[in-house]
Amino acid sequence: MSLYILDMDGVIYRGEKVLPGVREVMTSLRQKGDKISFLSNNSTLSRSGYQKKLAQMGIKVERQELFPSSYLAAHYFSQDKERKKSRVFVIGEVGLLEELKNAGVQLTSLLEEINCVLVGMDRSFTFAKLNLAYQAIVRGASFLATNTDLTYPVERGTIPAAGSIVKAIEASTGKDPLVLGKPNPFGIETVIEKRGSSLAESIIVGDRLETDILAGKKAGVTTVLVLSGITGRKEIKKAHSCLKPDYIISWLPELLSLPVAKRQASRPSATTY
Repeated sequence: MSLYILDMDGVIYRGEKVLPGVREVMTSLRQKGDKISFLSNNSTLSRSGYQKKLAQMGIKVERQELFPSSYLAAHYFSQDKERKKSRVFVIGEVGLLEELKNAGVQLTSLLEEINCVLVGMDRSFTFAKLNLAYQAIVRGASFLATNTDLTYPVERGTIPAAGSIVKAIEASTGKDPLVLGKPNPFGIETVIEKRGSSLAESIIVGDRLETDILAGKKAGVTTVLVLSGITGRKEIKKAHSCLKPDYIISWLPELLSLPVAKRQASRPSATTY
């Protein structure tokens, strides 16, 4: 039994349009007895939000199969007693706020209370939010990001993503964030733990070399790059060897014909969060 860890944006869908053959792939994998989970850097929706979005596309998933970075952020705070005491200023959208509130994370926009700034995708980003994040961080607040993806695939092309906002805060504060989403292997490790699987049985499928594939390499799992999203063949040719995937497919249905074998479980190095 394998655990397939699938990115969503650019792998399952682009914008609001499901990509060809995705439903059939989901059905086939489940019929074989394989496990499926969805790991996305996009923090705009909660697990419930993604469940509804996928259902509207004709893809039925269980809540426990979903691991968006909104949930990973909430899990990061809730799994540690000291982190639970954090008072967090959030730059993000409803999905991130929903997951944090459900986990009991204390949210605030009062400068004197903020001891952590968490940044995700925010299509209502303003100078006021940038300034508050800046003021809090230069006063000593910790700096976290759900992800640093600079762009996001939509039905026609791409749009700026969370990484664009993170860059603005990095530039003004001179500080680098702890990134909870890919390429940090934290998400993959969380999926494997929650789904009761192992590194040797796990396969990550994504459309970005610098996030999906690098996270898989860091975690020590099998990596599959699908060319239906951000990365094209030109980028693959130019990529450093550390970003080369184990397999490359043009679209998700080709996943079913890959000769994927269990690999020897190994981790390059221990990760600290």
